[in-house]
Order: sequence, then C-alpha cells, then structure tokens
Amino acid sequence: MNTWRQAPSSISHHEVGAGAVAAAATVVTSVIYLISLWAFVSTAEVPFNVEIYMLGYTGFVFFALFVTPLVGFVVGTAVWHWTLSSTSNPRRGALAGVVTALGTVLAVSILFSLLLATRELLEVIPALFVSPVDAFVITTHGVVIYWGLFTSVILVPLCALIGWAYQRRVLSRSR
Repeated sequence: MNTWRQAPSSISHHEVGAGAVAAAATVVTSVIYLISLWAFVSTAEVPFNVEIYMLGYTGFVFFALFVTPLVGFVVGTAVWHWTLSSTSNPRRGALAGVVTALGTVLAVSILFSLLLATRELLEVIPALFVSPVDAFVITTHGVVIYWGLFTSVILVPLCALIGWAYQRRVLSRSR
C-alpha cells in the first residue's frame, strides 16, 4: 500500500465557477485599461527609446489583455479552493475576491517581467537592460506602478463585490 501517493484533491464546480468569474472581472478591467490608454495617453510623441516603448509598453498592454484572464482564472480557482467552502459567509467571499485581484495583478506583473528577463538572458535581439536581473526588477517595478495601481483601483472593488455576491449565491443554494 503506497501511502505517499495520494489522489489530488478535486476541484469543485463552485471553485471553477469562482475562477471563471474572476477571469471575467479581469477581462472587464483589462478592456477598461486599454480604452483609457487610448483615450487619455497621447501617442504623438516618440518616447526616448522606441524599442522599449514597443516591447515594454505596447507589448505589455496586449500581454495583459490576453494573459490576465488566464491568470485570474487560475488564481481565483486556487483562492476559492484553499480558503472557502460552500458554507462560508459572503464576507469571506469578498475577502477572497480581494486576494484574487491582488494575486492576479502581482502574478501578471511577475510573468511579464520574467518574459522580458528571459528575452534579455537569451540575447535574442540587442539588450535593453544591463542584465536579466535589472530587466526583471525594473520591469516589475514599472508594471506594478503604471499598470498595477490603476488596475487594482478597478479590480479590487470589482472582485470584492463579485466575490461577495458569488459566495452569497452559493450559500443560498446550499440551504
């Protein structure tokens, strides 16, 4: 009898549903961010380095648009799986929504920074940074400041509200 090899715990429909709702919230937030960039940021001026602008700024906007829903789904499912049950109260659902939002913003920032650091490490095209570590640190800092703060202002309350409503609905169904 192998006691060291246990079956992985299964993920319920409730947890997958929470991840799907978190992914939907991130899609809404990403679209709002993209629209606000087009509306409020003047692109008439060429930045100090066109390559950094195209890869780091424009590249991140589209990276975030496509990757954020996937990350939100994974983080939302994991948070609901580890912290909530079908009998948890709606306040815990709101708290789980906040943790999901912040975890998603942090994970997307780190993933993009790892992508740029890997690009620097492989030296595919001429280096933009001194080292891959500099690329990771500078990019993470920039993404958290210029994308994460704005996105968090929208995503945290949205996920808290959705988490509260979702957990309330699940609680009312289980009674």
